[in-house]
Amino acid sequence: MMAAALVANKPEFVKLFLEQGVLLKEFVTWDTLIYLYENMVTSSIFHGKLQKVLLEEKERSAFSKVPRVQLHHVSQVLRELLGEFTQQLYPKPKNTERHRLSIAVPHIKLNVQGVSLRSLYKRSPGRVTFTMDPVRDLLIWAVVQNRKELADIIWTQSQDCIAAALACSKMLKELSKEENDTDSKEEMLTLAEEYEHRAIGVYTECYRKDEERAQKLLIHVSDAWGKTTCLQLALEAKNMKFVSHGGIQAFLTKVWWGKLSVDNGMCQVIMCMLFFPLLYTGLITFREKRLQPMTCLKRFQAFFTAPVVIFHLNILSYFSFLWLFAYVLMVDFQPTPSWLEYMIYFWLFSLVCEEMRQLFNDPDGFGLVKMASLYLSDFWNKLDVCAILIFGAGLTCRWISATLYAGRIILSLAFIIFCLRLMHIFTVSKTLGPKIIIVKRMMKDVFFFLFLLAVWVVSFGVAKQAILIHNEKRVDWIFRGVVYHSYLTIFGQIPSYIDGVNFNPDQCSPNGTDPYKPKCPENNEANQEPIFPEWLTVILLCLYLLFTNILLLNLLIAMFNYTFQQVQEHTDQIWKFQRHNLIEEYHGRPPAPPPFILLSHLQLFVKRFILRRPAMLYKQLKKKLEKNEEAALLSWEMYMKENYLQNLQCQRKQSSEQKIQDIAERVDDLSKMLDFDRVKRTGLLEQRLVYLEEQMFQSAKALQWIVHSLSSRGFGSEEDVPFMVPSRVPEMKEYPAEEVPESFHTQYHVNARNLLYPNSTAVRFSVPDEKVPWEVEFEIYNPPFYSAERQEDATAETVRDSLENLSRINFNSVDGDINRQSFHGTYVVQDGLPLNPMGRTGLRGQGILRFFGPNHALYPVVTRWRRNVDGSICRKNLKKMLEVLVVKFPMSDNWALPGGSLEPGETLPEKLKRILRREFWPQFQKLLNQGTEVYKGYMDDPRNTDNAWLEALAISVHFEDQNDVEMKRMNSFLQGCDLEVIVRWQVVDKRIPLYMNHKELLQKASAVLGGYS
Repeated sequence: MMAAALVANKPEFVKLFLEQGVLLKEFVTWDTLIYLYENMVTSSIFHGKLQKVLLEEKERSAFSKVPRVQLHHVSQVLRELLGEFTQQLYPKPKNTERHRLSIAVPHIKLNVQGVSLRSLYKRSPGRVTFTMDPVRDLLIWAVVQNRKELADIIWTQSQDCIAAALACSKMLKELSKEENDTDSKEEMLTLAEEYEHRAIGVYTECYRKDEERAQKLLIHVSDAWGKTTCLQLALEAKNMKFVSHGGIQAFLTKVWWGKLSVDNGMCQVIMCMLFFPLLYTGLITFREKRLQPMTCLKRFQAFFTAPVVIFHLNILSYFSFLWLFAYVLMVDFQPTPSWLEYMIYFWLFSLVCEEMRQLFNDPDGFGLVKMASLYLSDFWNKLDVCAILIFGAGLTCRWISATLYAGRIILSLAFIIFCLRLMHIFTVSKTLGPKIIIVKRMMKDVFFFLFLLAVWVVSFGVAKQAILIHNEKRVDWIFRGVVYHSYLTIFGQIPSYIDGVNFNPDQCSPNGTDPYKPKCPENNEANQEPIFPEWLTVILLCLYLLFTNILLLNLLIAMFNYTFQQVQEHTDQIWKFQRHNLIEEYHGRPPAPPPFILLSHLQLFVKRFILRRPAMLYKQLKKKLEKNEEAALLSWEMYMKENYLQNLQCQRKQSSEQKIQDIAERVDDLSKMLDFDRVKRTGLLEQRLVYLEEQMFQSAKALQWIVHSLSSRGFGSEEDVPFMVPSRVPEMKEYPAEEVPESFHTQYHVNARNLLYPNSTAVRFSVPDEKVPWEVEFEIYNPPFYSAERQEDATAETVRDSLENLSRINFNSVDGDINRQSFHGTYVVQDGLPLNPMGRTGLRGQGILRFFGPNHALYPVVTRWRRNVDGSICRKNLKKMLEVLVVKFPMSDNWALPGGSLEPGETLPEKLKRILRREFWPQFQKLLNQGTEVYKGYMDDPRNTDNAWLEALAISVHFEDQNDVEMKRMNSFLQGCDLEVIVRWQVVDKRIPLYMNHKELLQKASAVLGGYS
C-alpha cells in the first residue's frame, strides 16, 4: 500500500503511513526502489534520461531488447545531475543476482500503471537486502519527478538534512535546464530555491547553537551523498544565498587566516612578510594559545602557511615576474639571452610546475580526464594555459635567429595575457571583485553585438569601395577600405576623399602601384577631378553613422547598463560566492611563492612518487569523521532541524495570511452554526404554527356546531348561516429547489410559448395554459407556419429537413443516420407532420430547428468539488460546493453547459468538439459512458414549435479527486479548436449565469451528487 501511495502521488496516505509507524528502513529495499523507478512518470525529464542510459547500454552490449532498470543505471543519471565530483550512489553489483524479499505478502488487488504490487515481493530463500539510506532514496525519487508534497514529507525524515536540501536544489536546477515546459521549469526553480532556504534555515539554527559544530557540518564528508560536502554541493549548485550566509563566511575567513587571528590588520601582516623577525615582537596574534609564547619556533611556520600570507607573497612574486618580463622585452632583449631572460624562463618554469600540480593533484581519485575537465572549467586556468602556450611559441621563435623579431612579438602578446591574469587578485576585494564578473558578462554582450555591427560595417565598406575605387586588386588595401576605414569612421575618422571636396591626387596612387598609398577614386583623367556621385556617398555615410553611432552604440550601452544593474543588485552575494574559489586555491597551495615554489614541488614529488605517500587531505575543505562522531553530529543536526520546522510553523501561524485564513475558517464555522440554529428555530416556529392552525380548526368546528344547533332550535334560518372556510387549509411546506415535487411545477411548457420566436420576425398564436394539451378543443387555434430557410453559407454536409422531402421521412423510427424516436414514446403524426407531445406552442412548422419531430441534444454536466487553499472541500449550509465546466460562445451573453445538438451519426455534440482537441474525443466519450444519467426527456426551449422540439440527455461526469489524471488531461486539452470560445470552471450557486433549462439540468446533477446548488 505504501508503494501504491508513492506511485500514485498520494502524500496524505504516505504521511498517514509514516505517522502509523511504517519503518522506511524495512520498506525501502533494492527491489522496492527498482519498482518505483520502473513506474516513474513517463513525461518527467529524469525518466527520459534514464531511458537514454538503458538504450546506450543496449547498444554497447548488443542486447536484443532494452535491459531492465537497475539502480546503477539510476546512479549514472544522478551523478550527472549532482556533478562528477560525487561518487556513485548505487555502485554496480558484482553479480547480477540480488536477494529478494522472503516474506509472505497478502494478495492485494491493487494495480498501479499496469504493474502489480505483488511483483515487488518475490519469495526466495535469500535474506532481504536493504539500502544504506532509505530516506535519501525516496527523497531523490520524489524530487526528480518534481513531486513537492511527497518530497517535503520525506525531507522532514532525513538525517543529513542540509546536504539533502542542497542536493535537491542541485538536481532540480539541472533538470530545469532541460525542461521545455515553462510552467514546469518555473516550478522546479521555485522548489530548488525553497530547498536552498531550508538549508539556510537549518544551518542558521545550528550556527546559533554551536558555531564549531555548524562549521564542521559544512566540511564533513557525507557518505550518503557521494562522499561530498555541504559546501561543495552549494558551490556546484550556485546557491549564492547559502554560501553568503554569515556563518559560512566566518568559516571561510577563518580558513583564509589559517592559524592567525582574524583580528590582525593587513598592514601588520605585510610588515611581518617583509621583515619576519617582527613575528616575535607580539605584533601578530594567533588563534591557538600554544603559539603565543615568543620563543615558539612554530610561529614562523604558522605565519607563512596561512592562505592570506601565501596570497600576498604570490602577488609580490607575480608583480616581480611581470616587472622583469617587461624590462627584458623593452630593454634587454638580445640575440643571446641575458641572465635576466634566463631568470624569466626559470620563473615561468616554476609557474608551469604549479599548474601541473593543480592538474594532476587528484586526492579523490577522479582520474586524469575528469581532473583536466575540472581544471579547464575555471576561466583563470584557461587564461594561464593560453599565456603559457603563447609564451612557449614565442620562446621557440626566439631561439631561431631568422624568427627572432617574430618571437619578440609573440612574447609581447604573452605579456598582455599575463597582465590580464592580474585581475584574479581583485576577487579578494569586496569592491573590485564583482566588477570582474561585470566585465566577463559585458564581454559576452560585446561578442553578440559584433555580429550586428559587422553587418553594417561590411555592407557600407563594400558599397563605398565599389563606388569609389575601380578594380583594386591589392588584398591588404581592400581589407583596409572595406573593414578598417569603415570601423574607424564610427569613431569620427571620416575619409577625406569620400565627398570629393578634400580630394588630393598626391595622397593616392592612380594605378594602385604604390604599396604605401591607396588607389585613387574614380576621376576625370583630364582635370583629375572625381567623377563618382558625391551625393550618394554622402547619403550612405550619413545613414551608416546614424545606425552605427546612434542606434547600435546606444544599444550596446543599454546592454552594458542592464548587465551592470543585474550584477550590482547581488554584489555582496557574488563577492562572497567567488571569494571561496580564491580561498580554496591558496588553502591547498604550497607556501613558497614562485620561483621558490619549485622546492615545494620537489618535496611533493619525492613523497608521492618515491616514498608513495597519499595526498594530504587536510589541505582540502573536507574532513572525514569517525563513525561515532559523525552519528552524534547528524543527530544534533536532526534536533536543530526539528527546531527550525517548529519555528517555521510558528512563523506561519503568526503571519497575516494565516491569520486571515484562520479567521475565514472561524467565520465559516460560525455561519454554519447560525444557519443550523436558524433551521432549528424555523422548525420550532412551524410546529407552533401547525399547533395554532389545529386550534383554529377545532374552534371553527365548535362554532359550526353551535350555529347548527341554534338554527335547528329555531334561533335562525339556514339561509342566514355564514359561509365557513374549508375545514383545514392545504398543508404548505417549503421545499429546497432540488426537492420540489413534480406536482408543484406547471405541466405545460412555458418558454416554448414565448410570443416572439427567436432569430426571426415570426409571432406565435397566443395559447393559454388550459388550451395547451392537444386533447382540449381550441377551435380558433390558427397558428402561423414558419420554417427557416437554409443559409447560403451553410456547408453541403449540413443535413436539414424540408417540406419537399417530408413524405420520405419515417417518424418514430431511426431514419438512416437520424434518430427520430422520442424519449417520451410514440408521438402523433397528423397530416404528415409530427405533433409536439407537450402540446400547442402557437407556431407550426420547423422553426429554426434542423429536423421535424425530436431534435436530440447531449449536455455533459462536468463537475468537481470546490476546494480551499489547503485542499479541503468548501462547504455552504453544511453541503459540499461544486464547480461546473461552462462555456461562452461568441455573440452570446450567457454561459452554457458544454454541449448541444447531435449531428446525425455522431456521439459528441459539435459545440463540445469546439472546446476539446481531437486527441481527447475518444477519452471523453469513455467518461460519458462511465457517467451518471441525470435527465432524459423534453426540453422547454424557445425554439420549439408544434412540429419540431428539443429533447436532451444530460450526463453527469464528476471528478472526485483534485489530482485526477483524467481531469488534468481534460484541462490540458481544453480550448482545442476555437480560440474565441471561453471555457472556465464556475462555482455552482443560485446566482450562476446559465440558461434556465441548463440551470435545471445542473440542479438535477447537483442533487444526485448531494452538493450545494
